[in-house]
Amino acid sequence: MATIEKAKGRRVEQAPSGYTRLLGNADLGNLMSRVQGAVITSGTELEKMIWDRVKRISDFDSFLAMLSPTEWPGVWVARKTQIKTSKYINAQYEPDFLAFDLLHHICYVVEIKDGDQFDTKKSHSEFVALHGFADSVKYTLPLDLQVRICCFNAGARTDAYNGLKRKFPMGEILTGSELCGLFEISYSSITGTRHQDQQANLAYFIDELLSIDCVRRLVASSLCRLGGT
Repeated sequence: MATIEKAKGRRVEQAPSGYTRLLGNADLGNLMSRVQGAVITSGTELEKMIWDRVKRISDFDSFLAMLSPTEWPGVWVARKTQIKTSKYINAQYEPDFLAFDLLHHICYVVEIKDGDQFDTKKSHSEFVALHGFADSVKYTLPLDLQVRICCFNAGARTDAYNGLKRKFPMGEILTGSELCGLFEISYSSITGTRHQDQQANLAYFIDELLSIDCVRRLVASSLCRLGGT
């Protein structure tokens, strides 16, 4: 997971962030801006953690030229950069991953989301983009193309279904554990690593928060007041 410590907030010479305007303190505003940056980066970090664990296709175009289930048993995965640069694929949009189960003649068109709550416009545009990609490559990839959108942290498919404003049919939605089952990787390995990063982020956030003079004084005042009740 992305860390707050490595995230960049709004620079001092830039106009005050919304957090600074809301809280009235530039140091606190910068810290909250870094928190937001880390949240945004977490989605990219999740994709990397997944990619590090799957059976990776090293030469995507050579793989596409062969498509042999005997040479490629199990589920093999290509990522967005490989899809984008392939000489066989010409699409306006590339999904996060393509996952190939050649034994069952299936290619999964996969998008990964760290969150599970989206507005109607975003949900609709994701549906159009993923299905548009599948339509654009159906003659290039002679496989059963199946769209899947994964809301990795959703507790259940119904949570993701409602969070996506019901724009995707239930059969096209995956939770994180279901995605890991499809990709034949360990869900607990990813969530365990992310949990460790959460603890580090919490400790760093508290240290940075208390290093801000006005915050430290307010906290001390609140503790005294609470201690006296």
